[in-house]
Amino acid sequence: MWHRICLTTRVPPRTIESVQSRHSQDPALPLWRRLRRRFYYLLTKATFVSVRRLPPSVGRGLCVGLARMALLVRPRERSRASTNLALAFPELNPTEREKLLGESALALGRNLYDSLTLKQAVREDFAGVHDDGTIATVSKLRNHGRGVLILTGHLGCWELLGAFLAARLGGLAVVTGTVHNRPVDRLLQEQRRELGIVPLPREGDLRPLVRTLKQGGVVAVLLDQNTRVQNMDVPFFGHPAPTAMGFGKLALRYRVPVLPVAIARGVDGHHVVHLPLVELSVGENKSVVVEFLKKCNFALETLIRRNPAEWVWFHQRWPLPITRYPGRQQEPK
Repeated sequence: MWHRICLTTRVPPRTIESVQSRHSQDPALPLWRRLRRRFYYLLTKATFVSVRRLPPSVGRGLCVGLARMALLVRPRERSRASTNLALAFPELNPTEREKLLGESALALGRNLYDSLTLKQAVREDFAGVHDDGTIATVSKLRNHGRGVLILTGHLGCWELLGAFLAARLGGLAVVTGTVHNRPVDRLLQEQRRELGIVPLPREGDLRPLVRTLKQGGVVAVLLDQNTRVQNMDVPFFGHPAPTAMGFGKLALRYRVPVLPVAIARGVDGHHVVHLPLVELSVGENKSVVVEFLKKCNFALETLIRRNPAEWVWFHQRWPLPITRYPGRQQEPK
């Protein structure tokens, strides 16, 4: 929820120039919006500083408290999360979904703490992170002389996942959007760069992304949100969800292996897990891209169903009005 409050992703413009133009228009925002953004920036910066200085139990408790408070003071996001849970898990009754929403706030707070204390995890060489063989799988794929696309989402402590992959693989590029609040965006990007993560813009010039892949690099793409770039409706939890076409076209055109990866909290720390490679179809026409993206969304759905409390249910993943495909989505062939 902290991500939604002060790190809301900007509706992506089409080019880098328009991003810069929009930034230049910030002073024209209404005074109350500028004051609100300033407040959220100061709150974020204060949280960054204070949490790192507090004892772990106190800092973690503070972050959990912030997440739970956000559910109370942001009724729109709470309502959206409840709606999304009902869409994804119609078999659960309202009490069960409310319990899952509470567990989601708890997980969000804990993951916020771990995101703010990533440098401590680096100093400890990620002692609390357990790998199911993901690093070995990625390294083996890279030995074939091609780059690798990591298919992931806002599931678990995704900032920790990025830092872990960057440390173990000698660097990681991540396709990311821009945050409304520019000072907050700078805080995030500075921390990522310090951890060996190279942010690549979701909009504008794709050449840095392609160059990274051609050089055998690893690029992570979070495909689980409605980013309002060029999309096509693809089943996700049985409902048509806008899914970025560019990811599918890129993977198919350059025949880049796509590995679904996520991180999940367990009783003994965080676990990095992966699924089998997403099969690459032949061709780039619309029907081929749709079938490929179906496989990608199914992989993400599989990871989320294994760990539903750690996904960002407050995001507007499905546009209104909601429609449903007949029957529960099956694994694409």
